[in-house]
Amino acid sequence: MKLQRSDPEIDTLVSRIQKNELDLQPEFQRGEIWDLKRRQRLIDTVLRRWYVPAVHIVETAAGEVVLDGQQRLAAIRSFYDDEFAIDGDIEPRNERIVELDGRKYSQLDAATQRAIGRFVIPVITLRDYDPEEPNELFFRLNQSYNLTPPEKRNALHGTARNQVKSLVREFEASGLLAPKAVGFNNNRLAYDDIVSRACVSLQLDTLRKHINNAVVEEIYRQREGFAGKVVGVLERGGDALLRQIRNSPNRVKFNKGTLQTWLIYSSWAPPQAGPLPERLLAEFEAQRLAVRRGDSDALSLPRSVRNILGLYDDRASYRVTDVSSVLIRDLAIHIFSNVAFGTPVGSMTADLIHDLETDESSPQQRVAEYIEHSQWGSGFLESALR
Repeated sequence: MKLQRSDPEIDTLVSRIQKNELDLQPEFQRGEIWDLKRRQRLIDTVLRRWYVPAVHIVETAAGEVVLDGQQRLAAIRSFYDDEFAIDGDIEPRNERIVELDGRKYSQLDAATQRAIGRFVIPVITLRDYDPEEPNELFFRLNQSYNLTPPEKRNALHGTARNQVKSLVREFEASGLLAPKAVGFNNNRLAYDDIVSRACVSLQLDTLRKHINNAVVEEIYRQREGFAGKVVGVLERGGDALLRQIRNSPNRVKFNKGTLQTWLIYSSWAPPQAGPLPERLLAEFEAQRLAVRRGDSDALSLPRSVRNILGLYDDRASYRVTDVSSVLIRDLAIHIFSNVAFGTPVGSMTADLIHDLETDESSPQQRVAEYIEHSQWGSGFLESALR
């Protein structure tokens, strides 16, 4: 098989498509599946004069067909046909493109149309091939490997990304972020994801906001990144959590959600209630497992703690990233620390502990009402950042 590269302009490619000289949908191709956002992002890439990956074309007896690049070319053709408009709000914002927001191709000034038309997209043309070779190449070019959100964010080079990677390296070097300590590795950038979300929670000073991928990406795109005091607090929280893990005789089986909860709690609680009790994590996990097993002989703490540990256990494996789950897990550690070790809590939390002790009818409802009434998870992070 021979491959020949050329660098046609977009105008040339669109003209060939319109004249049916270039077939976008040979029988092995899928239909047009790109949504509006992906098509607008491609046009935004062209407007910025960035790079669009090469299109692969096969020469056949009946003409030329697109082997790889169908979605890109179809999106460009649709833009030329005024089927969608430019989105001027795509990050990073560009003032020149902001001015074009909402305009379709026919509404653009001549200079902008000309700049789009002259944009070059590399083309690789296949000639003199054995019958099975083009489809085999298509298969290899399109083997699916979906990136996880943290893998996508890793491409957003900037201050926030570098801060997160530095923290991850620091925690890996200390032994905190290691399979032996937490039970899983950094495959698919799992550690980066946990650290970035913890940083966001501290930066926003709340656990009451759902930290989804869009929220994290927004901060990754900001030039200033995370505040220096956020990084410092999380470093201290990581050190405190590492001491907890080392003081645990049995290996603690974290998942991403529970590790994030313990990292954040270890960051905000010491400035308010003093150093974490040395065996907080060890005793918490021992009692949680006893509650799960229904092992009454191993339970050394009152009903209030059994109730709150049951809620933690439920939200450690179900709806792990929901705001309610994040808040329940954080509050559960705080209540356990008070009852088991006598660490300080506010008067409202003391009232909740009393209610959980005296009335077992609906602990989940009582905790939910308390979280809402007290606005748990909002504002108290501020003291850790002073």
